[in-house]
Amino acid sequence: MVSPGTARVFAAGATATTAVLALIYLPIPSETPPPRTTQSASTADTTELTRLARGYLQQRADMLTTARPTVETASGRLRTTPAMAPRARSGLAALVKKGLRYEGLDIGYTRARVDVDVTSADVTGRTATLRLTDHTRLYFARTPQEVEDGSPECEESSLSRTMTFARGADGAWLLSSDRVDEAGGPLPTTEVDEAGFDAGA
Repeated sequence: MVSPGTARVFAAGATATTAVLALIYLPIPSETPPPRTTQSASTADTTELTRLARGYLQQRADMLTTARPTVETASGRLRTTPAMAPRARSGLAALVKKGLRYEGLDIGYTRARVDVDVTSADVTGRTATLRLTDHTRLYFARTPQEVEDGSPECEESSLSRTMTFARGADGAWLLSSDRVDEAGGPLPTTEVDEAGFDAGA
């Protein structure tokens, strides 16, 4: 769970001649803890919803890295409703552009890791709501010596969000929406203004 005033996030920005890194503090766990939920969902449903949520967030984070798959490949890995699919694809494309922009500023990432801490899982009929905090690490291209000398190994962030799911015709859960719960302040690198993103730009 997130406690105020601890942990780190690097936010990158640039002008025509300068690149700025700002340091913010947030908590990051060493590994994903088991779900500690208040729920109406069964254990099996909670496990599956958590797996889908983490996979979706991991795929988004991977698009920022130099090891990113194509948008087409990444989109094919996501389990979303038909209505959610265009938004999910747009988000992946926007994150690719963001990652490439950062690489041009020598602030690129080589890999990503996402863990999730589930706080509640509720099922009503054929819909489900999952509330969680995602903990993301984006690793810089650093040598062990650079890290030992004090360079940051990764950019870290934690963000509360609510995801909803719907059962498909085959009974499998599909992601139908993803909403960031925290209001105000800068969002981490893994978030983009998808509504204002032009995939053809």
